[in-house]
Amino acid sequence: MAGTRFAFLMLAASLLVIGPKQLSAQTIGYAEALGELAVSCGKDIDAMCKRENLGGGKVADCLEAKWSRVSPHCKSNLASVRALLQKRAAARAAVPRVCELDGLKFCGSVQPGDANLLECFELAKRNISAPCRQAVADAGYEAPLDPGPLGTQVHLSSGDIVSSLQGVSSGPAVNASMLRQLAVQSLTDPSRSNRVNRPPLFQQLDNLAQLTIAIQFDLNSARIRPASYRAIGLMADALYSPYLQQYCFLVVGNTDATGSREYNLKLSDQRANAVREAMINPFGIGPARIEAVGLGEEQLLNRAHPEAAENRRVQLINIGKLRANAQCADLPEHVIR
Repeated sequence: MAGTRFAFLMLAASLLVIGPKQLSAQTIGYAEALGELAVSCGKDIDAMCKRENLGGGKVADCLEAKWSRVSPHCKSNLASVRALLQKRAAARAAVPRVCELDGLKFCGSVQPGDANLLECFELAKRNISAPCRQAVADAGYEAPLDPGPLGTQVHLSSGDIVSSLQGVSSGPAVNASMLRQLAVQSLTDPSRSNRVNRPPLFQQLDNLAQLTIAIQFDLNSARIRPASYRAIGLMADALYSPYLQQYCFLVVGNTDATGSREYNLKLSDQRANAVREAMINPFGIGPARIEAVGLGEEQLLNRAHPEAAENRRVQLINIGKLRANAQCADLPEHVIR
């Protein structure tokens, strides 16, 4: 393992992730940073970037293009987070050099792989050198998984997030392509025409390791509202956890039963992909680790009340470990980009 290096992803120093509080890099997570973005820049975004979504850096590009009209409070927070992101990006780039000797000393018997080594460091953090420990902390890998003011929007408590996402069941394999096919077929299944107490599309889906969050989108749109930026940030924090970096995830979009089933299926797919795009940019999650699918109203949470608000949710589901080629098993080539 003498030649093993860590190939940690670097986050671009985007203008998007905001955090006005003067906190050290190791104590602030994306959930907190994006929550502050919604507070400090939400009005600016709604006024000038109403049509732009979080993913792909589009909101950041929009604010930058209209910089002269951005409020002073928003500008101030944008400036403060630049320093935070630069420190975090520099720390991630420095971890291979700073922690090389620690890796050889404490993780020499660990199977090679970035995620395995990072998990080893997490377990041995009391023993690794102070510079290595500081670099790992500054890189953001120890950011707290705290839902904070999300409250009941998150179906797990902060202490349960990693453990609940980590446990992969031995049940049948699941991927976006398979679920998409089942959802399309269900639209013409006469036994599923009644919305009340409709059987789940995939019975085992809700039993898989997952984080479920109520994401707010614009009406009849896949645009994520600033009020839900913190929720998206929480998902990113979870995927950067040392214990989850070796896993692949599926973003599943769900609607209530208002409107036609065909429209709901299409809208939920657009919304799931909007969340995936945000995970990739600005958060820097590898595209090979995450895929997306919408199930419309075919997997209702409250089957007795199809139009209930709790049916509108996004599920982040653990679908297995990364393969040796850093791709998820059964992940279609068209999503690896």
